[in-house]
Amino acid sequence: MTGEAVPERVGRKPALMAAILGAVLVGQFFHTVVDRNRWPFCSNNMFNRTLPRRFPQLRIRLRDGDEWTGLRQVYGLMPLEFFRVVDIFAVILLENQDEELKDRFCRTILRRLNTRPWAAFDEVGRSERPTHPRGFTGLEVLMVTVDVADYRMADDGPLYDHQVLYRCEAD
Repeated sequence: MTGEAVPERVGRKPALMAAILGAVLVGQFFHTVVDRNRWPFCSNNMFNRTLPRRFPQLRIRLRDGDEWTGLRQVYGLMPLEFFRVVDIFAVILLENQDEELKDRFCRTILRRLNTRPWAAFDEVGRSERPTHPRGFTGLEVLMVTVDVADYRMADDGPLYDHQVLYRCEAD
């Protein structure tokens, strides 16, 4: 031994890990740019999408005793994150053709609103609350058009082209 320093070798494991991390980052960047989801990559497009000037959205009206409420968002009808509620309503009431399923779904929502309300938490909206002693006795689901040029989030309007998609009356 001459006392010379032996250079340390970089192992294969750190180099392999760096290559994998680099590939994952490139894959994630690609999926974000092209706005596509393919497991395990996500485009993260939930809040960063371009909307047309006018687009459809769901709204509801509830019959509180004998009076119908004004138009409301669907978020307060199920104790789930707001974005899931919209998707569930779309699948059951728009894509599905089974009228019995639609009716059972709406009656279940009315029963739950009247018997077991819930508080808001994180992305879960507070349940709609009836003011009449009989509770909610009807549910109407509508498709409306939102125009971004004049829409005001504070009062959820103006809304255009009201079209009733489904109506359920419990009594």
